[in-house]
Amino acid sequence: MSNITLDGLLAKLRDPDQDLRAMAASDLLDLLKKLDISFMKDDGKQCMTALVKLLYDSQSHVQNLGMDCLGQAVCLVDAETTKEAVSSICYEIQKRGTSAESTALSVALRVMSGRISEDADAKKVLGSLAVPIASMLSYSPDMPSDVAVDVFAALSDVLTHAGAQVATDPEVVNQIQDVLLRFISHSNLSVRRRAIAVLGAFVLHVPGEQSEKALAIIFQRYEACNRASEKCILLRVLVTIARQCPERVTKIVPSIINREINLAEEGDREERMTVLLVFETFVQHCTELVAPRRNEIYTCAVEALKYDPNYNYDDEDDMDTGSEAGDDFGDEYEDDIYEDDEDDTWDVRLSGVKLLAAIAKSGLYSPHDVAQHIGTVLIASFREREDVVRAEILATYATVIGALRESTTDSASGVAEVLQQQAPEAVTLILAAIKNYPRSTETKQLAFAVFAQLVLAKYDILDGSLSDITPVVTAALSADDTSGTLQTASSSLVKTNLKLDVLEFLRVFVQRSSVSDSAAEFLIATKDGLRENASSKAFQVPSASFTAAAGLIGLLSNAAHQSSMDVAQFVPWAEDMAQCAASLTGTDDQDLRSSVNVFIGTVLQKFGDHISAPTAQQLLIILTELKGGIVHAPAVLGAFVQAISQPTALPREIVVAVAPSVLQVIDPLLRQSSAPVVTVALNVVKALAGYGTETLASAGDHILTNIIAIISKSPESPPASALHAFAAVCPTVSEENMRSVTANLLKLLSATTVYDGQSAEALGELFETVGRSFPGLMDSWKDGIIENWSQTHARYYKQRKDSSNEAIQVPFPTAMLTNAAKSINSLYTGFYKAQGQQWTSEFLESLVFTSPRSTADIALVCLGLRALGYAAAQGWLAQSDRLAAQLDAHIKSKHDDVRDEAAAALGKYVGSYPGMFAALFASATESGSEGASASGRLQAVNVAVDQIVGTGHDKASADAMWAQITAYAQSSQGPLPDVLAQSLATFAVTFPQVFIPALAEHVSSSSDAKTKAFYITAFRTVLADRHLSAECDAELKNVLPQVLASIDDESITIRRLSLLALFTVIQSKAALIKDAVSTIEPALFRQTVVNESLIRIINMGPVKKRIDDGLDARRCAFQCVHMLVRMLPGAANTDLLAESIVRGIADDHEIRLLVLQIIHETVSTQAHMYAERLNAIAESVRKVQATKLSAKAVVQEIEKHHTILKSSVSVLVALEPVAKAATPPSAEFDKLLTEVMDSTNGLLSVYYKELTSQS
Repeated sequence: MSNITLDGLLAKLRDPDQDLRAMAASDLLDLLKKLDISFMKDDGKQCMTALVKLLYDSQSHVQNLGMDCLGQAVCLVDAETTKEAVSSICYEIQKRGTSAESTALSVALRVMSGRISEDADAKKVLGSLAVPIASMLSYSPDMPSDVAVDVFAALSDVLTHAGAQVATDPEVVNQIQDVLLRFISHSNLSVRRRAIAVLGAFVLHVPGEQSEKALAIIFQRYEACNRASEKCILLRVLVTIARQCPERVTKIVPSIINREINLAEEGDREERMTVLLVFETFVQHCTELVAPRRNEIYTCAVEALKYDPNYNYDDEDDMDTGSEAGDDFGDEYEDDIYEDDEDDTWDVRLSGVKLLAAIAKSGLYSPHDVAQHIGTVLIASFREREDVVRAEILATYATVIGALRESTTDSASGVAEVLQQQAPEAVTLILAAIKNYPRSTETKQLAFAVFAQLVLAKYDILDGSLSDITPVVTAALSADDTSGTLQTASSSLVKTNLKLDVLEFLRVFVQRSSVSDSAAEFLIATKDGLRENASSKAFQVPSASFTAAAGLIGLLSNAAHQSSMDVAQFVPWAEDMAQCAASLTGTDDQDLRSSVNVFIGTVLQKFGDHISAPTAQQLLIILTELKGGIVHAPAVLGAFVQAISQPTALPREIVVAVAPSVLQVIDPLLRQSSAPVVTVALNVVKALAGYGTETLASAGDHILTNIIAIISKSPESPPASALHAFAAVCPTVSEENMRSVTANLLKLLSATTVYDGQSAEALGELFETVGRSFPGLMDSWKDGIIENWSQTHARYYKQRKDSSNEAIQVPFPTAMLTNAAKSINSLYTGFYKAQGQQWTSEFLESLVFTSPRSTADIALVCLGLRALGYAAAQGWLAQSDRLAAQLDAHIKSKHDDVRDEAAAALGKYVGSYPGMFAALFASATESGSEGASASGRLQAVNVAVDQIVGTGHDKASADAMWAQITAYAQSSQGPLPDVLAQSLATFAVTFPQVFIPALAEHVSSSSDAKTKAFYITAFRTVLADRHLSAECDAELKNVLPQVLASIDDESITIRRLSLLALFTVIQSKAALIKDAVSTIEPALFRQTVVNESLIRIINMGPVKKRIDDGLDARRCAFQCVHMLVRMLPGAANTDLLAESIVRGIADDHEIRLLVLQIIHETVSTQAHMYAERLNAIAESVRKVQATKLSAKAVVQEIEKHHTILKSSVSVLVALEPVAKAATPPSAEFDKLLTEVMDSTNGLLSVYYKELTSQS
């Protein structure tokens, strides 16, 4: 923007003609929006001055343009100009006092602060605005309420986004604090609420001493307050803080609960509402702190829910519980529900409901107790006369049921039975509420939400009440959804929303496994409503109707097969619905098109043998017509696949008749680039192939060509659908054509990497089909598989041999070997099925009964071993001592790849015959067994254990195997391998109730350190499993104190392993150890003390080196402490924690870094703990900083020393805010900090400046 343009526009802003001023302001706004460079300083000042003057222009539309311009310009001027503009606005607001003319000024201030806060780099600018805003608030206490609200909104932006900058000026901080404490008692509710929110932001976002003092003042004023209104205000400030930063109020929560617990039932309306809000917040955000008073808080919520002094609820006189609740569903939906304008007690009840909802979700009570007690209270309150409270009650009850339904804890047992007992009363009271308050649409909508949740909890829970519910459902579905002369658009929308809720209930209702007599009558009564709404013009109603109808069709089909239910009376309805769906397949509504396609597919699949053959064929043809283009192929053809996939009720002859036209449709789709389109076309091929070769007929060879082209586009990970389709089309392909593509196809498939079970299954299906369909090609396919694998192995072997860098290991092509082995097995499986023979391993044994000498031999042996292993896992191999001996012989091979494959194969082979395990284990652990062969056999033992115990769950064999392994561990004189510890973990995970206690007993009873270490390693392996069952967790929780008692063992090795086990359980399953922390922590914290007896000095020439053999265990202990404060905050004993931190600061550098992390994660919640020990902390830091380097220190030693010094300064920086707020102050800490900050103190001051600038 040129100066001429700017000067011209600014001159026009001063023109007496209001239209010219408005035009100039509008033009300036357009230019400011386009400007991407900042103003020169003088231009910016001139522009901002002119724009501020627009805010008190005589014309409001000019004022509005001025506000918008300021919002744009504030990002284009420097900080000084921004502050001057804000100061000018604040001065004008202050000058106008109580005048309403300040509104444009205050809005502009809010707009400017909002725009600046969007810029993360403008915090300094934003922080500078605190001075004029705070000054203006101090001198203008009587400004108009709407102006005050805008000003506080601006101040909130400043504090929230630039609190750290504001904190640098103590005078401004004090001024803001005084202003806020004054305004939170303002007479205007809006101002008061805004001031409360800003005071909360002040405490949360302004760091340092003033923030802590502000919180202390708030609490002190609260404690000293005798006026109910002022106390309520202060409590709401604390609520604001607690919701955003609960740890700031943890120390005062118990005091507030103790003081307010009685007022929740005895105070006036405002007091009760506030206290209930406080309790709701504490339950949500400080759950553990309220646990000791949970029963009293629950009682407060219940009593609040009953609080209605101006009304008497009487079941017989005031609440009509008759069943005729559906008559008024067609009435107008105006909101003229019952309200008593002079009765404002309802908001106490509303607060009670919200508190009750928070308690239900908090975990303070078991799911069973929530259902039994809270559910009963909510049901009794369905008779509530105020619409807003009743809606909250119903919504809460629905939410509670949903949460209970999803609970998987042991304490959730019996919940469904409780809900079953409550359901009749719940339904009766809900229907009574609908009848007594017929115009309360929200009640009706939430009623169906409750019904849906109940049905999801137990599918037949409403069957005894369906006769009462039916009129309500049918009335809602039959209501006219178009606007008439007496209806408004909003009332039509209300009816639509209600219908959608009813349809959602029906969708849930039909997701059941059986149909009772009452359910059948209900479905008969409601099915016509589904048909009527399928033709509705209301948004989403037809789609929801077809979705519910599809579920109903599925239910009816299952009922007809399971209980011989007569579904004849539903057939005309189903055909009518299907014809309606057929007419909508070309709709532009994507959701509706999808739902009608699914419905047609469901009707054909489930009811294909009930509807007439012409109708069925017509509907099936419709599912092949891509009316909306190829983009809709996945939805349309997906429904076609659904309709014809076996099992289906659709007659075979109809599918065969339609097949030729379908193949013409999918032919071009197989060549598309869209993956979803190609996938659905392949699924069509597979589904059609299920009806025999005649459905694909002469198209087989052509389809095969397309499928190979699809596989070639991504040979490393071909879609499973392509492999399935290939297998399906094989029987229709000529042997000549298959022979011609074999080489290319096998080359493609040899590179396939199987990432998931579906792809693995598809690949196996393909090779099995080839073996079954083309026995004449058996040898060529087998040879092709072997050749491709041999080439892959040769490349791997060459790369490994040529690799000059020993640090870079060439990975073994295990994925390729997996494919080749499974392909061979599948090929032979199909071949044997075609020949009518039993599966035999003759060919595979021929591969392994050889001594590999060349690379090619090694490849063949590895293939044979891997394939035999897979066959053994399937139970296909006959028991043979000769084969077992040969597998064992390969374990002794000098080739490591052969040894690994042999160990896995032998383990799986023995796993299929548990009786062979004892011999395998004996050979693996015999005294003469050592080196690679012993390691291989032990690995085979581990595989066999996994096969017999982990996969096979063979309890009878497990007992004997466990006894054999543990007996060896108890008697062995040599080292115990970790692989056997892994095997014991498999026993414990598979049969936790038996072997976890047994494992714990071995840990505690073993006197030999080597044996105890072995069992602890097994226990750690169990703990490291992140997918343990609930039974495992329960057993682990019982034995953890017993196992972790080894933390105090006399052996340093046992102590370290036990600490590692403790770390694992805290990190991954903290809940298991929560109740045992007080038992375990004394031993844990003892391990944080330096054990002088484990320190030794060794002479290294002229240098003496200090060796601390206890350092590793001590480091593990501090890692446990760190994880404990992170995963279970507040669980550790404060004194023990503090003492360990003080010790750790002066310990090894690695331990000091762990202590630093502990400090950072606990300083906000444990400030008082650190404040009490600042002198001791300072002494520890001083010890670290007093260490000196020797005159002959090398570079590495110098760098380590500097790192140690920096970490010591980090401790001081982390605790500096605590020291500033400490009362009384710590003389030692302050003195040390002053010394460090001294610029003459070399590295320490440099580190201090660096660390404080980063924070």
